[in-house]
Amino acid sequence: MKISSFVMMVTSSFARLSICQQGLLIITVLGWMVCLPAIGSPKEKENVPSKPSDSSGETVKRRVVGSIIFPERGELVRESSALKILTPEVLEVTKKALDYIRSSQQADGSWGDKQFPKSSGVTALCCMALFAEGSLPRVGYSGKKLDKGIEFLLSCGKEDGLLVAKDTYEYGPMYDHIWSTYVLLLAYGNCPWYPDMRTKISRAVQALLKAQKPDGGWRYTLSPLGVSDVSVTASALSTIRMARMSGFAVPEAAVVKAEEFIIRCGKVNRPEDSGTFMYREGGERSGPSIAGAGLLALFSRGLYNHEYVKPCTEHIAYVYRRAHIEDMKDSPIFRYFHFGLYYASQAMYQAGDAYWIPWYRKIATALKATQAQNGSFTDSHGNTVYPTAIVAIVLQAPLGYLPLYLR
Repeated sequence: MKISSFVMMVTSSFARLSICQQGLLIITVLGWMVCLPAIGSPKEKENVPSKPSDSSGETVKRRVVGSIIFPERGELVRESSALKILTPEVLEVTKKALDYIRSSQQADGSWGDKQFPKSSGVTALCCMALFAEGSLPRVGYSGKKLDKGIEFLLSCGKEDGLLVAKDTYEYGPMYDHIWSTYVLLLAYGNCPWYPDMRTKISRAVQALLKAQKPDGGWRYTLSPLGVSDVSVTASALSTIRMARMSGFAVPEAAVVKAEEFIIRCGKVNRPEDSGTFMYREGGERSGPSIAGAGLLALFSRGLYNHEYVKPCTEHIAYVYRRAHIEDMKDSPIFRYFHFGLYYASQAMYQAGDAYWIPWYRKIATALKATQAQNGSFTDSHGNTVYPTAIVAIVLQAPLGYLPLYLR
């Protein structure tokens, strides 16, 4: 057959195809044109390693999907860092803590504590610990327990949007509501069997915004009256950031107002104020836990290079570095030690491995020495569940499953 006749036949056949069929044919041909040069001749393959290695020496396979050739992986920075500090001893402490958390769950999916029975806040922290190990609702080692916890948190939703397990609190419901909202945001998109999840999250975010006080921050109560504190405000901003990332509307004015409150609480009036935050505006300067909370609030606004970051990071690292294990059990500077780890760990992680790795190793040593035989940790008020949950969250930070620990 002559070439001209062949071309005419192909052209005639192509013309009889629909527009969609023509488009698919063109894409297929172009895909082959891209792939063939990359595949190369057998002679070329001899000079190109088919199994390149990354910096750790691990074999890396080049992936081809359709007509797209994905590049080789870069350095596995997070994994390399984790291997340095996730020692067998740390893994054993973490395993025992997670076992205690799983065994402490109630039949209705909730967790509670000595001071906080059947608490949505304690439940949220336990759910975070299970998320941190890599489980998802109905997926993974703790998937079923995590799903039961999510179900309980959804059942706590009130008409006004609050996510609380009961109506009265000694100090107020804000921590419970903030952490519960954060956990539902973590689960959002992974639980299609809860069709009301988006509605309840939206109401929860609106309830959080309504509780913002005139000074720009938040405190324990729902009332917009009174003054705010850095700790609750930091947790609120972290949840608001997660809400925005998940597609929920949050007015910029509200977030800017909270940012201004945090910056005022970190204002340096005397040389000795550097590296610290006031717990409440106009109050006394606080220790490393509140410094960590202040940094978390700044990070939630993307202010990673703010003038407060370096001195506060140095202050947190210095205090923990000098502390003896006995000091961490219960002392004025480490009051609510386990609770403080929640904030300090996020600040140290964000500071980079030069700060994070020494801090993590020191904390892991202290935690190993203070863990009970049943895997739990106890605070000065006799609570065991929420301190154990926070420990599990912190120790599993190197795994990289929680958005709390991002750089």
